[in-house]
Amino acid sequence: MLPDDVFRERLEQTLIELEAWAAEMRDCADIEISASEKYWRMSVQPHFPNACPFELLIHRNQTFDLALGGQHFEKKPIERFDLFLKLVKAISAGRVDRIETRNTLTGVLIAIAMRVEITEGWDWLGHHTVLKRSLHALEQSEERQTFPFLPYRR
Repeated sequence: MLPDDVFRERLEQTLIELEAWAAEMRDCADIEISASEKYWRMSVQPHFPNACPFELLIHRNQTFDLALGGQHFEKKPIERFDLFLKLVKAISAGRVDRIETRNTLTGVLIAIAMRVEITEGWDWLGHHTVLKRSLHALEQSEERQTFPFLPYRR
C-alpha cells in the first residue's frame, strides 16, 4: 500500500483523467459520476446494444470494484493508477470478451471470465466460478465460448 498522501495525489490526477474521458464519451453513453469521502464512482451505460456497460468504484482504502457486463469484481487492490484510464478506454473501444466455460457433455455453466485487452500483451481478467462446490467430473471435459462486446462509437 502507498502512504496516504501519495495515494491521494495519484488518485486525484487519475480522477481528472477519468472525468475528462467521461466528458468526451457523453455522446455515446450515459455517464454518472459521484463521490464521497470514501469512494469515487463512475457508472457508464452505452447507448448502443452489445457494447459493454460498466461501473467503476475506487475506494479510498486503495481498492476498487468493477461491474463489467453484468459481472461484479470487488475489493481488487490498486496496483497501478495507469490501469483505470486505459481500462475505460479499452472497454469503450469494444476490447472486452465474456468467456463462458461449460461442461462439454451437459452444457452446465462452470465459470465466467471477463477479459479486457488493455494493450497488446496486457489483459485485465476477472473470473467467477459459477458452481459453488467443486464437481471434478464436470471439469474433466470443458469447452470455452467467447462473446465479444462492441465499441461505443460506430
